[in-house]
Amino acid sequence: WKMLTEKVYVDLTNHEAAERRAEHGLARKKRAKIFCLVYTIEKYHDRIPAIRETWGPKCDGFMVASTKTDKKLGTVNIPHEGPEEYNNIWQKVRSMWSYIYDNYYEKYDYFHIGGDDLYLLVENLRLYLESEEIQLASNGGQTLPNGSEDEQTPLFMGRRFAEGGNRARMFISGGSGYTMNKAALKTLVVDGFPTCFPHMHTFSEDVMVATCLRKMDIVPYDTKDEAGGERYMPFQPGHHLTYHPPKNPKDDWYSNYSVDVKWGIDHCAAKSVAFHYIKEDLMKRMHGILYHYC
Repeated sequence: WKMLTEKVYVDLTNHEAAERRAEHGLARKKRAKIFCLVYTIEKYHDRIPAIRETWGPKCDGFMVASTKTDKKLGTVNIPHEGPEEYNNIWQKVRSMWSYIYDNYYEKYDYFHIGGDDLYLLVENLRLYLESEEIQLASNGGQTLPNGSEDEQTPLFMGRRFAEGGNRARMFISGGSGYTMNKAALKTLVVDGFPTCFPHMHTFSEDVMVATCLRKMDIVPYDTKDEAGGERYMPFQPGHHLTYHPPKNPKDDWYSNYSVDVKWGIDHCAAKSVAFHYIKEDLMKRMHGILYHYC
């Protein structure tokens, strides 16, 4: 638990201050509204209650895309082309993002997607999305937005990987999920999906999404913090604490795909926003540590 007790934390102080400013009308703009989307299948519906008991309610909007609609769990069956199988996740994700665009685009500012073993530190994510860095980037990188803008720069955010070590083919790891602003979501669904591998069946949806966006000159945004720590984690906290690359980084896919990262305790940003491979018991334990319930 060292990564969570000595490095990563939820910035509740700034979160609560931002909440008070918004409540009393002192904020320059309203708080960022985040829609969180989790994908699963009926077989793994038993993983959803832990999400709903921990980080899920912290999102402004939350939905689980599955193979069966269950109102109690909040799962929605979203049909897609081809079979329901691991090797066809690309078609599943295409249908999910199309559904979100059709039904929720106008209501939210940012959209995050991940699997049913994702743990999201929502307060940290919201503060990051509200930061001057991201606000500036969403406005073309020249001036901060003032609310009168009628255009937005698409932002595609998450843990960057270089496919096969090739930095010309960057994608965002699907493990801890990725976050898009409204412009990126609209570009992907409206401009990308109709012509970008519309009928391909593959498991590598994260590579496919990045490929479609790259065709429109949208590349993964570098989400490291000022100390060089990664905010989006593709593994559990303990893995990131103890992992060190081999002498030849190309001998292991993780070090080969990683882009200018630090290792050990410095690998994770103090205000990390997401971890992967977090099953129910670990999710509850992490939640208890991060929010000081234990």
